[in-house]
Amino acid sequence: MRIHEIKKSKDQRVVKPRDPNFQTMQDLRKSGASGSHGDKTKEIPRKEKHKGKAYDINEAEARIQHAEDLVFFDGSRGAKRALGELKQLASGGENVTIKWDGSPAVIFGRNDNGEFIFTDKSGFSAKGYDGKAKSGDDVEKMFMARPGAQKNPEGYKALAGKMKNAYSTFQSAVPESFKGYFKGDLLYFNTPVEKNGQFIFKPNIVQYAVPTDSNLGKKIARSDVGVVIHRLMDEEGRESTLKDFDIFQGSKLLVIPPITIEQAPQVDDTRVKSLEALVSRNAGLIDDFLNDQKLREMKLTDLPKILYAYTNSKVDSGLDNLGKGFMGWLQSSNVSAPKQAKIAEYIKANIKTFGAIWSTVEGIMSVKNDIINQLDNQKGTVTATINGKPGGEGYVLQHPAGDIKLVNRSGFSAANRAVER
Repeated sequence: MRIHEIKKSKDQRVVKPRDPNFQTMQDLRKSGASGSHGDKTKEIPRKEKHKGKAYDINEAEARIQHAEDLVFFDGSRGAKRALGELKQLASGGENVTIKWDGSPAVIFGRNDNGEFIFTDKSGFSAKGYDGKAKSGDDVEKMFMARPGAQKNPEGYKALAGKMKNAYSTFQSAVPESFKGYFKGDLLYFNTPVEKNGQFIFKPNIVQYAVPTDSNLGKKIARSDVGVVIHRLMDEEGRESTLKDFDIFQGSKLLVIPPITIEQAPQVDDTRVKSLEALVSRNAGLIDDFLNDQKLREMKLTDLPKILYAYTNSKVDSGLDNLGKGFMGWLQSSNVSAPKQAKIAEYIKANIKTFGAIWSTVEGIMSVKNDIINQLDNQKGTVTATINGKPGGEGYVLQHPAGDIKLVNRSGFSAANRAVER
């Protein structure tokens, strides 16, 4: 995937050497530590974990939704919003930023007493122990005390050591006067390897290459640790947007600022208009089918989440013909038998509407993936690849009404789910 840093720089040839963070990330994947993709059971092999009843409908509570998933949660309004936002991209991509594939997820900052805290999501919200580590030793002890460390002591020990060593770098970067926390993902624990004029690093599934003579490359050269920050947090976990990326001290911790696309993609206007017409024709039916009050009366309030979970399951077997295999999937899911019967009866009575929903979802996904493919192949400062092919985790379309995730589920999502951790 090729995207443009906010400041232009010279493009270079992409190479794929092994970087100094490779073994660290291998240890991370083996450790079962919580990462950046909402997966708290990474010690279970992915292929095994996603069989049968392993789909969690509560995954739908994610803060940023896929463009097509807005249909499940907002009905025709969500579909119109998704199509409108995608169509608007043809006018410019200043609101679209790269979605970094970082790991592990970290939370760091200072409490109300000014004490520095460095931990992960599990540690920050821990109830049975104090997971808000106040020293490198605390971080190491926290990881080694987790149940997963008994199953995989080697992997946990390696990760715990890296986190311990990174503690001082994070601490020195946060001003003593700052109160609050930063939530983000690590991109590298050590300065990335340089090869043929490029810095190479692979924090998780995606490998990144950045020209050493670019503005970003020069910052990487001066750094020891790299992180991307998503949100600010307070002591209670309430989140807000980070606007001042110059708050950090020194150069050893590189906090990578938002990186936007420079060239606007072409949008298939004919396809979008066809989908808008489809939504308009079926808006009343779709909204009635997904009506909150109606679903509440039927005790099917989680139906949108079930549709979402089914869509996620199709990442493993293929996203073609969405909806046609829904009933078969439902029978093997963890949805109760009585609820399965209700859903089956409801769909049978609204089969036309059910088909229109999936036609809309597939259509939005098609338009979105075409845009992603164009963005992935743009020339820019950062080049991202998955298994040697252009493409990264995707992009985030920023909007006051709520950000939208632009991810090719057949690309990054499939590659991420296929990895055994």
